[in-house]
Amino acid sequence: MSEEDSIQKLETTPVTELNFGNARLRRTVKRAGFDTLPPLLELSEKDIDALFDWGDADEIIKLQEKYHNAPAEFAISVLRKKKIDDVAVDRIISETRSSAVASLMRRTQTVLGTQYLNDGPVSLPTLPFSQALKGFEDRAREAFDELDDRLQNVMVYQAFEEFPTDLDELNEAFQQMFTHYANHPRAALNLIDRHLRNAFVVYVADRARNTFSEGNLWGNFFNGFIGFDTNIQSTFKQIFVDHIERRGMPLYGRDEETNYYFYTALLHGGLSADSWASLWDRSLLPLARGIAKGDYGFCGEMDGHSILRELKNPESRFAPRKSVANILGKAPDSTIAPLFEAAMRVAAQEVERHESIKSRYTMLSNFGLPEIAMEALCKCQDNISSPTEKHRHHSSYKNQGSKRRLIYLPMASLQLSLAEGVVFMRWPRQQFPLDFAGARIDYYIDGNLMQSSSFDASVGKCVLEATSIAVNPQARYDVELRLMRKNDITGEFEESGTLRQTFTRSKPCCFEFIKDSKGIYRLRGRNERISKKRRIAYIVKEGHKLAPGQGMTAISEHETTGEWNDTQVFVYDVEPGSSGSIISLPTGEEVAIWQERYVAKIDRRRIIGETSNGTDLYGYAPSEIGTNSALPSITIEAIDGLSALEDLDIACICDGQRISMPRRVSQMDNSAELGPARVVLDPQKSSLFNRHIEECIIEAKQRSTGGKTVFRYKFSAIPIQDFRPTEINLDFGIAVATYTFQAVLAIDVEDAQGRTDSINAWDRYIAKTLLKDEFLHIRIYSRESAKKTEAKLALAAIDIQIPDELAHVSKIHAICLADALSLGPSAANFKIVSKGWRYNRAAMVMLDMEPIFYKELKQPGVHTFNLFGHIDSFRQSSNSSPSSLPLKLSLAYGDDVTQGYRKPAWVDASLLDCVQGVGILDWRLLVTSTGEHLLRFEGKASCDVNFQFKKKVGRRPIAEAIALTGATELALPECVVRLLDMQKTIIVEVSPCDWFGNPQREYATEFALKR
Repeated sequence: MSEEDSIQKLETTPVTELNFGNARLRRTVKRAGFDTLPPLLELSEKDIDALFDWGDADEIIKLQEKYHNAPAEFAISVLRKKKIDDVAVDRIISETRSSAVASLMRRTQTVLGTQYLNDGPVSLPTLPFSQALKGFEDRAREAFDELDDRLQNVMVYQAFEEFPTDLDELNEAFQQMFTHYANHPRAALNLIDRHLRNAFVVYVADRARNTFSEGNLWGNFFNGFIGFDTNIQSTFKQIFVDHIERRGMPLYGRDEETNYYFYTALLHGGLSADSWASLWDRSLLPLARGIAKGDYGFCGEMDGHSILRELKNPESRFAPRKSVANILGKAPDSTIAPLFEAAMRVAAQEVERHESIKSRYTMLSNFGLPEIAMEALCKCQDNISSPTEKHRHHSSYKNQGSKRRLIYLPMASLQLSLAEGVVFMRWPRQQFPLDFAGARIDYYIDGNLMQSSSFDASVGKCVLEATSIAVNPQARYDVELRLMRKNDITGEFEESGTLRQTFTRSKPCCFEFIKDSKGIYRLRGRNERISKKRRIAYIVKEGHKLAPGQGMTAISEHETTGEWNDTQVFVYDVEPGSSGSIISLPTGEEVAIWQERYVAKIDRRRIIGETSNGTDLYGYAPSEIGTNSALPSITIEAIDGLSALEDLDIACICDGQRISMPRRVSQMDNSAELGPARVVLDPQKSSLFNRHIEECIIEAKQRSTGGKTVFRYKFSAIPIQDFRPTEINLDFGIAVATYTFQAVLAIDVEDAQGRTDSINAWDRYIAKTLLKDEFLHIRIYSRESAKKTEAKLALAAIDIQIPDELAHVSKIHAICLADALSLGPSAANFKIVSKGWRYNRAAMVMLDMEPIFYKELKQPGVHTFNLFGHIDSFRQSSNSSPSSLPLKLSLAYGDDVTQGYRKPAWVDASLLDCVQGVGILDWRLLVTSTGEHLLRFEGKASCDVNFQFKKKVGRRPIAEAIALTGATELALPECVVRLLDMQKTIIVEVSPCDWFGNPQREYATEFALKR
């Protein structure tokens, strides 16, 4: 039969006689009104989805693709009759006879199940819960479709973010449905299977994680369900796993009949609070502390596969309790690795911020982690808070109390609008405890306040509405969310907590936005793989261009101006395994190369600046084995496993010479033979690297493609260590910093003015510059090797702005309580401005021994603190001299290796002199030559001061007197003198006066007066 004849015959042959799918699918197509196949194949995907359920629609769309790609071949294949395999038939008959009883029971159960599912109504009742559930079904289906579009393994908990404030309503709607059909629960399950499958799996997974406790899932789950006997419960679970399987999601514990539903429901729910409590306490937080110390992980992080390998090892000190380990053991690493990678990122945040000594609130990003996991972390941290912390912090997780409070927010989603020429940052609607009413979130992008959103009070909760901010496309976004609450004393909003969310380009010099199933270009996710053809928009940094490689097909190029700041946007269809590069237009050099089957990560935490041509610059730091621990480390992951790594030729060319370096190869997922693998390259552990490196290139080429480069990284190193600021002084209000480093080789250093200093090995170089300067420009010459490097050393780049009025007052006298009351809070707003991005920069401000500001300043931004927001510290204690309160800035920047090992370097700067009280430092009782009794002050009264004299017994006031501003003495009232003459002790209460002369006794101090 010719190809044309085949196509003509296909148009007349009944669908039931064709060879496609199975008999059930062909009958389904027939019942849908299609007698022949071609009319069905001409429908749009949207129409197919509307006519058929998810599984059938997927099969039909696949047939449609085959038909349009090769119509004749497709026609021949579906017209071909199936051949019957007699041997296979005999084998099946034999097996059937040997298990007749078991087969009969299974068939009976199937028949009963079929009768049951077709029993009752076929449409939802016209009741409020039906409308609610239809809406939830649409949202759940869209959420799963989007997840399917971008993830290889979809878990139900990943759809919970679509319902940030609505899961309780979803649960309530299903409970109303089951109550409505309490006398006929089969009907409810029938309707769910027909109309509400997607919403149902979200409901079951959510309820499973919330009700599991002490090893009991289903008993707790069905508690309160009317009419749910064992058979109905069984079918309830079966509908759940059927749709899980229908959507292609993983099933767990299939080899264990009794625990099959248990493991599937619990893992898809993202585990229970009980499980997470054990994981945080025994596994994730201790492991995060080890990673922070550098004992584990890579680049300060640990991937999900490595985390699971550690947790599943029964000999590991990070292993969770046995019941949790059993649950994890049922899941292949590939399906739950993203969950645990997100959990470790949350744990790393908590460990990093645990030392924040000022904030009442610790704000965390949840990185897509289920809410129940975050709540378990909050409770876990409440339970382990030390007595010191309980005294220091002001609120608990649930109730206003004495503990530090954790609050969490989702990461922003970034979406590119090609039509409007903007990138939108979006945060979904969230709910919080009611006591957040009146607070607000300030959204800063690149240090600029872009928007504020208030917490709106609702019934028993507060709601933070969804937020969307439009920004111009650029190569990096530094986002900060600040929780602002009113100060009870000043009445002004002040920062109570802060959260950084940084979005860096996925490849050097460009962002990637992937077009999803809704047609929206969203930022490519962390570690997101390209497993099918995708449409990607590349935002390329000005001065660069994208050079497509194999597997990249150009769709359009947007050369934009004006509000896009000359940013270029290239749109391509990208195949799995495709490659490309970014080219610098001025030099023609390839600054970035990639191949989609490989992912490279570079540990740049020890970077100290860059060379004049923009190459990453490193220094020197001693290691235990005598190598340079300041060099970068690199990891290359191969999606296709160890064989793909073996296809790489990795070379390191250092100043023109090829040298070897240590490498470690490992399989990332031990449960999958063909799973991803990685190689870690460790220049830090090699003694072959010189201390002065003009240019080092590490390159990986793919042998099977004729040596195509898939990765390249270039860096330089200079022979210096211990680079840090050692002194900060304020010169007429301008902060001047002294920087120093130690040479590890004999070098000559030429500064930007052309002056040259000769520095012998282990001697120090000193330079002074403004603290706010971003770079120190020098040239380094190594005398022995004649190597030279033009370096831009990254400086602390901090600007401190002291309020003018306070600076003026401080020249007259130390800032005291009187100044705080007379000037008010508005005169005491300090600013700390951080410039540029730094890996290890932090600032702390202390008022004597009290921390009033602490912040890591990794990214650019403007940060404020109010000195008079801590007015209680200015109160003088009774019966004591006023204490000095130096206001001091402590800056952490650079490395200190003076003790033979590397540690953060701290330097202090004095900002202002402050003191308790009202300017009267001390007093003495004296009698003048005229017989007048006086209190002579040391110092001057900085405001009008009220002196109230009281008897010691009963503390009854007997007299008052006022010392005016600037007074150095006070004449005692006669009644006080008489009592003193009688050797009586008088209690003196000293209070500052307000503008109207009224004493402000809430700030009073007392002392005893006697001869």
